[in-house]
Amino acid sequence: MLGGYIVGELRFSKDERILSSLENKFMMKYSARLPGLKRKERDKRAEEFIQDEIKHGGITLSEEDLKAAITYISGYGIIDPLIRDDHIEEILINGVNIPIMIYHRTRGKCKTNIEFRTEKGLNRLIEKILIFCGISSKKPIIDAILPDGPRINLTLPPVSFDKSVITIRKYLENPPTIIDLINNGTMTPDMAALIWVCVDGFGLASRNILITGGTSSGKTTLLNSILPFSREHERIVSIEDTMELDLGYCEDWVRTTTTEFANMEKLVENSLRLRPDRVIVGEVRGREAFNLINAMNLGHTGMGTIHGDSSRDVLLKLTAPPMNVDPKMLVVLDLIIVLTRFHEGKASKRMITHIDEVGGMMEGQIQLGPVYGYNAKSKKTEFSRFPAVTINKMAEIAGLSPKDVIDEIKKREMIIKYMIAKNINGEEYFVKFVRSFYDDPEKILNNIMMEKRMLKRRH
Repeated sequence: MLGGYIVGELRFSKDERILSSLENKFMMKYSARLPGLKRKERDKRAEEFIQDEIKHGGITLSEEDLKAAITYISGYGIIDPLIRDDHIEEILINGVNIPIMIYHRTRGKCKTNIEFRTEKGLNRLIEKILIFCGISSKKPIIDAILPDGPRINLTLPPVSFDKSVITIRKYLENPPTIIDLINNGTMTPDMAALIWVCVDGFGLASRNILITGGTSSGKTTLLNSILPFSREHERIVSIEDTMELDLGYCEDWVRTTTTEFANMEKLVENSLRLRPDRVIVGEVRGREAFNLINAMNLGHTGMGTIHGDSSRDVLLKLTAPPMNVDPKMLVVLDLIIVLTRFHEGKASKRMITHIDEVGGMMEGQIQLGPVYGYNAKSKKTEFSRFPAVTINKMAEIAGLSPKDVIDEIKKREMIIKYMIAKNINGEEYFVKFVRSFYDDPEKILNNIMMEKRMLKRRH
């Protein structure tokens, strides 16, 4: 049985037909200026409009009713509280007179106490969404990004037979850092340390990494969380179909997205002309895979996500249509990280279940070496061995021994545990701390060791 989620209704002391009338007038007046406006900007326009209506339209509103009217006409109607709640990751609307469902980040799938009572009300929301997204033609299937960030899919009749279906996937306003992901059980400090060294590569030998998993397994969240390990001087080019990556801390970030003028394949090809240090593909789905792997073979660091259940699935997918990457080219990959979403009772949990190293070719097949693997009995992801090929590559380029690289991974694990203990998990502070380590690693390590000694003396 699904859990319940109670939504507080919008309070308006006057006849609610006033709200509908204000909404219709507002949408008609500002429809050309609303596309792409974020919530704060829409709220400002809505307040100016309502104040003008109060002044010239003969209506009177209390302060409380004014706030409710602003929320109603610039927001998303009855689902507005769901859009605003950062604990909700997905909103599922399956037509009229059916309770709206949600996926809650800790409580799992829940049935809410709200529903659309009429087709007119649901269609009004759809029209509003289209205007906010700047979409002029109403097609049976529409994928878009709301100006406030959530990803939206509209599946409308006749495709959805006799009812309109709306699916909204939301992303956290403050994306989790790697410390947050350790705290919520997605990974362990030793995994994070290995990934850190591979992303950083001592500033000389960054490794090529793909993140894979099923739908909503947290692939983009993980990618976002490990990118702050890149060096400050790097020029990073990101390529996305739907913009989900956030590298606001990167001073030399070129953000590109697909349009009618350029698809993913073209954008990845074009990225090589932008002199990138690192090329990031938000989600590898088609022929752009060849260009990304080719970029890695040309010496650019490549990262991205790809849909798949295992590392072997990823390699098979990359070599099959429509990607058609030559298997011999795939040896340039270093690590494949596998995320799995588990359902525990009503809640769900995401976890790195495998990290595999991509090796050489043997008898026509690319070899995979397990670095971490999931133990179904203990329900834990366990360490298998260090990625020898990857470590040897980094050691050779950085002028170190393999043992030096392993020792560095252990040092970084100690630093990550320190950040956990000190709650250095906000993006701004996390990035600042990582960069201060790059600037003067000995100073950071000495400070950590000094604090450890002081703690021992106290106890």
